[in-house]
Amino acid sequence: MAHMNRAMCALTLRAWRCSPPGWRRAWLRLHTTGSLPGEALAPGVPGGAAKLSEIAKVPLLMKESPVRVREIWLERFQDNPVAVAGAITDKDFRSLQANAEACPMFVVPLPRGEGYANLVWQVQGDRILFKTLEGFQQNSPVIDLGVTFFTELLGTHQLVLLRGEIKSNLLSKEEAAKLVRYMREAYCDPALFSWVKRFNHSARDFDWQEFMSQARPLERWQSIS
Repeated sequence: MAHMNRAMCALTLRAWRCSPPGWRRAWLRLHTTGSLPGEALAPGVPGGAAKLSEIAKVPLLMKESPVRVREIWLERFQDNPVAVAGAITDKDFRSLQANAEACPMFVVPLPRGEGYANLVWQVQGDRILFKTLEGFQQNSPVIDLGVTFFTELLGTHQLVLLRGEIKSNLLSKEEAAKLVRYMREAYCDPALFSWVKRFNHSARDFDWQEFMSQARPLERWQSIS
């Protein structure tokens, strides 16, 4: 972890926002340390409930149809100001899971005023943790958003329930929902996933400026409903 932290110190917000060449050097430095992106956040960092039974009565859900389960799940968190919810079909989840395991890390620019801030996400099993790039660099224990996939109903209902828990004051409920949607698109949209794959496995070929101009993540963010 020590050498990972030293490498990430070079990844400043200024480098990401203003200097693509500087960003590339920093990201290449990360890779040349020999550390994998999956080592960036310590395993077991709290991100919310780990089991569906901790927040729902699973036996009762088992009696309902997949359509009704989805309705119940979304209604459950509709008015919760610090939680977002979703449901994913088994087919979509298998694709997302495979791509997330292969490419566990990416960065999303979060619009802020006239500019943006960068959030890093990392996959840890059935969880995806989001934190600011600055917090990542400083090894802060604060997680801004923790997303959990509950797979208990996968075999019976061909459905995976998703819950995101806001862990800081950085994000609104709407922004958290958009982050989840953006993450899902990043792993399920072939065009966007090509950038995620390049980011994780071909750092020398990943150009931040090219990504911003061709993938248009800020425009994509604005279009997410």
